[in-house]
Amino acid sequence: MKAEFLKGINHVHFIGINGSSMSGLAILLFEKGIKITGSDIEHTYTMDKLISMGIDVYIPQDSTKVGKPDLVVYTAAVHPDNVEYAYAAENNIPLMDRALLLGKIMDEYRYRIAISGAHGKTTTTTLTAYLLEQMGFDATIHDGGEAPFLNGNVKSGNSDYFITEACEFNGSFLKLNPYIGVILNIDFDHVDWFKTFDNMKKSFLEFANRIDKDGYLVACYDDEPAREVANKALCNVVYYGLDNLSLDYTAMNLEINKEGKPSYDLYVKGKYICHVNLGAEGKHNALNSLAVIAVLEILGADIQKACSYLSYVHGAKRRFDLIGEADGVRVYSDYAHHPTEIAVTLETASRMKHQKLYAAFEAHTFSRVRVLFNEFVKSFNHADVAIIADIYNDRERADNEVSGKKLAEAVNLNGTKALYLPSYQEIEDYLFEHVKRGDIVMVLGSKYLEKICKPLLERLGKR
Repeated sequence: MKAEFLKGINHVHFIGINGSSMSGLAILLFEKGIKITGSDIEHTYTMDKLISMGIDVYIPQDSTKVGKPDLVVYTAAVHPDNVEYAYAAENNIPLMDRALLLGKIMDEYRYRIAISGAHGKTTTTTLTAYLLEQMGFDATIHDGGEAPFLNGNVKSGNSDYFITEACEFNGSFLKLNPYIGVILNIDFDHVDWFKTFDNMKKSFLEFANRIDKDGYLVACYDDEPAREVANKALCNVVYYGLDNLSLDYTAMNLEINKEGKPSYDLYVKGKYICHVNLGAEGKHNALNSLAVIAVLEILGADIQKACSYLSYVHGAKRRFDLIGEADGVRVYSDYAHHPTEIAVTLETASRMKHQKLYAAFEAHTFSRVRVLFNEFVKSFNHADVAIIADIYNDRERADNEVSGKKLAEAVNLNGTKALYLPSYQEIEDYLFEHVKRGDIVMVLGSKYLEKICKPLLERLGKR
């Protein structure tokens, strides 16, 4: 059944369709019976998946192939000088950005759940979506990363529940109108967009005040900026945190085992409910799981039963993702691209049984590295060896003030052994030559660096 705003729309074209959110929206509309076409700048696994479903996708972008769609949807990376965008504008074809389309689809549902935060929103969306599935809510799901239980990142449900990741970049989450909004944390990021931390906090407050007045904001009390925003919110506010029985949801007696997985005693409004075991690693995911539990209880679920499923779900792809083990070496991939994320990921890995911990990292955007340079330097403290690649950049001009080489030099001076290796092949070769049985390799940052994981494992398997 088509949403009200889609009546009369029979063909939608997506510029930049390979993105996780764009491809997910394309699939949701395709499953409503709308003809979908799309373009991008490189061939990917996502493109293969869309084509296998019967969606016409092509590279490179080409205005002669757009045709006469009823609507053209574009990503934040697409600008008016894009050939397909310009074609649509010249031919009076309606244009809509990705976030607005997501908001309009979401508005058709009564119980709209939006998970926001500088860190952890994809994992938390995945955990929440998994529990909604297990508890029979049959929600429509729009995740920011691939969820193994979905074999993708979207699902068309048959109920009045909709859950999505809410991204703060470019003000995207300000086009959503949640019934339940979650703020996991607020940390300075996307510095090219927000410019200042105050601007970022103001944006999160605006997000909070887009929640229905009779709806709920679920906020982490332990995160000071999130708490500061929540205190000003106009809707119902639910707090969660660690070791604080005055909060709505509290984790007490937190322990983390040798595999990095947490367990704790759950208290709700000061009352003990049950013991919780997680399948997702790290103390930060203990906090994230409390947000999940709060959302489920607001929706009326039996949270003791819901908690029993948390040990079976790990999270989204590229979130502490074990790619494989060979010759006694475990190789993980993680999206961590901000200093806080790198630090908690490596701190979690350091708690696991291992000999040496290697961290290979490719930063994303010059502005993030320049503004947060000192934080990046400290973020590798838990690694035995840090390997730094060149900075990956797809939306800014090069900045001579910062580089992968300068970051590696500073990490070395801070006391962690660090090497600058500009190419993926050099990084793979170095790891193959130096890692030994019992070591852990964490591949962090840009998705492109993950390309070294499988070849490295294959080489290690033959060693």
